[in-house]
Amino acid sequence: MVTILVTLLIFGILVTVHELGHYLVARASGVAIIEFSIGMGPKIKTWQGKINAFSIRALPIGGYVRMAGEPGEDDDVESMVACIDRKPINEVHIFKRMLIVLAGPVMNILLAFAIMLVFVSTSPVLGSVQVAQLMEHNVSGQKGSEGILPGDIILEIDGKDIHCYPDLAYKIMVDGPFGVEVLVERNGVQKRLHDVFFAYQEENGVVYGVIDFKVFAKDKTFENVMYEAFYQGYSTIYQTVDSLFDAITGRYGIEAVGGPVAIGEQIGEVLDSSESFADTLRYLESLTAMISVSLGIMNLLPIPALDGGRFLIYVIEAIRRKPLPKNVEEKVVGGTMVALLVLMALVFFKDIVALF
Repeated sequence: MVTILVTLLIFGILVTVHELGHYLVARASGVAIIEFSIGMGPKIKTWQGKINAFSIRALPIGGYVRMAGEPGEDDDVESMVACIDRKPINEVHIFKRMLIVLAGPVMNILLAFAIMLVFVSTSPVLGSVQVAQLMEHNVSGQKGSEGILPGDIILEIDGKDIHCYPDLAYKIMVDGPFGVEVLVERNGVQKRLHDVFFAYQEENGVVYGVIDFKVFAKDKTFENVMYEAFYQGYSTIYQTVDSLFDAITGRYGIEAVGGPVAIGEQIGEVLDSSESFADTLRYLESLTAMISVSLGIMNLLPIPALDGGRFLIYVIEAIRRKPLPKNVEEKVVGGTMVALLVLMALVFFKDIVALF
């Protein structure tokens, strides 16, 4: 029960922040807003604000902002809100509409950066990218001077700049088992190491690299905390986009894809295994930041039922200098929404089966 509540709380916060982004920009743009709802399904409570109605609904699995002029909103609803001197969304300048659809994903990404600032600020140790010592059974240092050595500052792995420990850990996890090119600073001089391999393990049919050395800790100064917060947040975005690309290109099979149920299972495992409340909180902070970025990035995909798809429709409208026919837009959005719901149902079913 605790796992379920924590999972619902995390997703509830992230979706509410997402919808709040749409709401605030729509309100600032003079759009006629009908309802701002937290949750889905039957209403538990509703009240009328200065501009629009606010609702809390029974199912804590999402939320939405209903705006006059959206596909599916009829003319009667539009006339109901005309008295407050606001326009349906399809009548405001297209640039404002673009900002409205982008505001939700941007809010999720900004939230991730804020969470990372808290995460780094409360971290007892800040890991650097300088090698302190090689572990037993080390693989990456077996080539001697042509491999990783203690004291090396790792600057790049396969052309990816390494700014922080999560950058380092991710690139080794993804590419380390297959041999990578590593740029290091050694004794004040940059040196490029070729075909460096790392220890690895296999899980769900996917091979993951493992860091086989320890790094020095960084002093926890204000400058270092701000640096780490920014670059760890940026690293979260990079990891999300890179993982999405790998999933699309087929590197990961269906067994490596998970939805809310799989995330809930992860949360349950950490709640059961963490030795202290502080450890649990820090894990949840990191996971929430990752989910928030994922929610933002996924919504930016150019799929008509998502914010990125809506943005693409507005771009097409700007190029054509006239909107798409309303029936065409509704069919395209409705069709992709059905496809997304089917995909979500399949992932949900796969996650449920995996529990047993």
